[in-house]
Formats: sequence, C-alpha cells, structure tokens
Amino acid sequence: MKKLNLILMSISTLLLMQVASASDSLVTESAPVYPGDTTYVYVPIKNTGFGLFLNDVSVRLEPKDNASANAVTILDDVYSLGTIENWGDQRTARFKIHVNPDAAEGDYFFNVYVTYRGQQISANTPAPLVTTELKDQILTIKGKPLVLLINSTLGVIAPTSINKETLQFKNTGTGMLQNAVAKVNLAGTNSVFSILGGGTQFYLGNLKAGDEADVTFDLAVDIAAPYGVYNLPVRITGLNNYSSDNYVGLVVAGTTDFEISYQETMGSFSLSVANVGVNTASAVAVSLPRQKNFSSTGSSSAVLGNLNSGDYTSAIFQLTKTKEAGNNLEVSIQYTDTSGKRHTVSKYIVVELSSTGAQTGASSASTNYTTWLLVIAALLVVYWQRGKITAYYQELTGTKRD
Repeated sequence: MKKLNLILMSISTLLLMQVASASDSLVTESAPVYPGDTTYVYVPIKNTGFGLFLNDVSVRLEPKDNASANAVTILDDVYSLGTIENWGDQRTARFKIHVNPDAAEGDYFFNVYVTYRGQQISANTPAPLVTTELKDQILTIKGKPLVLLINSTLGVIAPTSINKETLQFKNTGTGMLQNAVAKVNLAGTNSVFSILGGGTQFYLGNLKAGDEADVTFDLAVDIAAPYGVYNLPVRITGLNNYSSDNYVGLVVAGTTDFEISYQETMGSFSLSVANVGVNTASAVAVSLPRQKNFSSTGSSSAVLGNLNSGDYTSAIFQLTKTKEAGNNLEVSIQYTDTSGKRHTVSKYIVVELSSTGAQTGASSASTNYTTWLLVIAALLVVYWQRGKITAYYQELTGTKRD
C-alpha cells in the first residue's frame, strides 16, 4: 500500500510540474520602457494540468543576474493569484518595477517562480507544495540617446586666419542614436566665419551609448571680425525626431598689424609706429634687436602705450650704421591684444643715414665742427694779414727799422 501511494505521489508530482506556463517576454504596462520609468510588468500564469487544481498560487519575480539587478529595481516582487481551478484558465501576476535612470539599452533577464499546492491525493497525504521556475523572462529597455559636444580644439582665433577645428561628440545617454548629423549654424555671426569645403553638416553615423565621434573642418575668420566672444550653435539630429542643441565657444583675439617709418632730423633718428589694423593694441613697445647692420647706443627699447586703430607715435634712438653692411633695420614690436595675449611682431625697413651715425646727442658734434671752422678762419686771416701784423708787432716792441 505504501508503495502504491509513493507511485501515485510521483505521478501527481510529474503532472503538477507541468501546469504553470508563461510567455518568454515580460509584458509591460507601457511600451517601450525607458530608463527612469516606473511601470508594471505582467506575467500570465496558465493551468495546463488536465483538470488539476492550482491552489494558493504565488508568483515571485527575481533578476537573473547582476546586470538585470543593477538595471531594474523590483518594488513589489511577490503577487498572489489564489486558485486556478480549470484546465486552460489563466491569471496574470503584476509586479511594480523602477528602471534605473542610467540603465543601458538592451534586453534584461528575469526568472519567475510559481509556487502552488496541488490536490490532496489521500487523507493521510498532504497536498504537495510545488515551485515551478520560468527561466529567462525578457524585459526590453529602450534607452534614451543624449549626444553632446564634449570638446573643441579652438579657443582664441585671429581675424584673417584659417583654423583647423575638431569637434568631438559623445553619446552620454542610454540608447543608440541612428543616423546622427551635426550641423554648425553660422547664420547668427554676421558672416564673419566660414567653413571651407563641404558645407556645414557632418555625418556622425550610428552612436551607441558611450560612443564618440568627431568631425574636422577649416574655419576661416573674416578680416573685419570684431573682437569678442562668439557662441556657434551646433544642432545634432537623428532618427525618431531626435535633436539637441550645443554651442562652440570662440574668442576672436583682436590682433592687429603695424607699419613703421623713420625720419632723420638734425642728426636724430625718429622711428614711427602706426596701428594699421582694425583692433586696439595695448602696452605697445618697440625695440631694436642686436643685428649686424646697425647698432644703438643708450636705450634700445621704448614704450609707446596704447594705440587704437589708426593711431601712431614715435620713439627716438641713437642709431649707428655698421660700415660696409646692409641697410635693412630690424624692428621688434610687442603688444597685448584684446584677449590679453601678448604678441611680438618683427618688421624690417630700409634705412639710409646721412652719415655713419645719427644720434640724439649730435648737437655736441655740431659744436665741435663749428669750433674747428672758426680756428681755420682765424689762421687764414693771420696768413693774409701777416705783413700788417708784423709791422704792428715791431712798432709795439720798438724794433721797427727806418
């Protein structure tokens, strides 16, 4: 008799092990499910046990692995269904979940455990408690892409310059952006910038979460670009009506240019510096570097101050030309642009001095020259009047002969 009971219990257990079933995918309240969502998932449980009752049915939902546990927090993990009596009847367990905001796009796997009691076989045998495991139930999370401009190689640029610019983008979101395109908008910059070559739109491709992409182009700056800070809008677009706005920050430095000239007057060498650019130059200084064609005595540099566009001023140097050398004079000009950056510009000018030297102290040389002229004139007078001078001398000394 005991042997018969064991056989009946085994057969009953085998039947009971086949009475719970569900689909492979977890049904969600809203689809698709995105990071940050709080929603419900549904697990249908069906009695397929050929007339056997499913008593006290309890369903538990658990993440299968760490990736799923990190992506989804199960707020209600157990759901009671009561009794499922008839073959083919189905009831649905419901679980509240929260998708973590940083969950990446993809499929996540969960196991469902269905615990129930079958029918009692005999008075002496209690109804068996059975747990059926439904493995690898799939929850698909659709990520949200967020593509940002994370780096720009340009910072300070100058008018009339052509600059190679690289923009680096990264998908910092949780989903893929397909057919991503970056467009640089130059319409709001009064046309002081231009992109040389293939236009203002650049294809970034398909960017998964964490992917990076960059584009490189030549950015030309107009000669009349006012100095200051510019923000160039960059719009990123993709499939499913995706768009995001970013900005490239640039500073037009306000560099300038100079012309030099000289004037030699009364032995002095006056060097004039003119700001011929469109921007102000601050703390302008001019100096004469050491060179083989010319040498300077005294100070070789002078501070000119601030020069607005069109302004000029002069500095006086003691300049001497080296014999049998060339006539090219090198002049170094230092100034600070509108961004605060210091620049050095070298200029060259052909200088023809009236003598071997032009000095601010030439007045002493002129005095010596005049003295020598007076001495020579006096000697000439003495020579031509030597007869009269001799007679006058003899008369004074009483040596005059009759």
